[in-house]
Amino acid sequence: MIRKFIPASIKRNIRIAQRNRADRKSGIVKTFARAAKLPLKSVEIVSIEQPIYYNPLAANKVFNIGLAIKEIQQIVIQPKEVFSFWHIVGDPTKEKGYKTGRNIIGDSLKEDIGGGLCQVSGMIYHLALVSGMEIVERHNHTLDLYKEDGRYTPLGSDATVVFGYKDIRFKNRTSSPIYFNFNVSETNFIGSIFSPEHLPVFELNFQRKEFEGYRTIETYRRNDNTQAVLINKSKYLLP
Repeated sequence: MIRKFIPASIKRNIRIAQRNRADRKSGIVKTFARAAKLPLKSVEIVSIEQPIYYNPLAANKVFNIGLAIKEIQQIVIQPKEVFSFWHIVGDPTKEKGYKTGRNIIGDSLKEDIGGGLCQVSGMIYHLALVSGMEIVERHNHTLDLYKEDGRYTPLGSDATVVFGYKDIRFKNRTSSPIYFNFNVSETNFIGSIFSPEHLPVFELNFQRKEFEGYRTIETYRRNDNTQAVLINKSKYLLP
């Protein structure tokens, strides 16, 4: 009962402190990838291109994406290291230059500082899937707002992020370091993974099931030498 009288900012700070304490206790914080010198020679492992659709705040979204990818592209994920979106990007505040964009908050589309970063986190998740990374943490959006011709990524390959609450994290389970490269324009967002060595690329299969008021997606992954493995199951409410 008392919790509803606690200001949202205080609740948020408590949640962030709890997350940081849990990370230190588990020891995962010691494995987080950090900024490092990029390998001199690398090959592109996989690349994904997504459209950026126009809306009144699309320019702000592109600007926000540009700020985030500038930080992410400095990171080299060594074998056994963990990539954490929020550990790298930090809190996307107005003071850091982030602008108002569109975000799915709860069960509706709203305007918020840092809006649009979920396309970056979703791109990272999708790239991590196809390059065989071990997914440590990922959260799908709760609501499916898009028509089939308006999706910028397949349903099931999204990853929502909320600072202090929801992160996208994966572990580099290969024997080679990897890093990201991005290009963003008014109409396109391209993400790639590079490594000094050639790495396998995995095939994804998103199996959809329809129910009254919601749908689910089961995400399977395999390469030429393995059976399809269920990575996760996502549930989306329908508007």
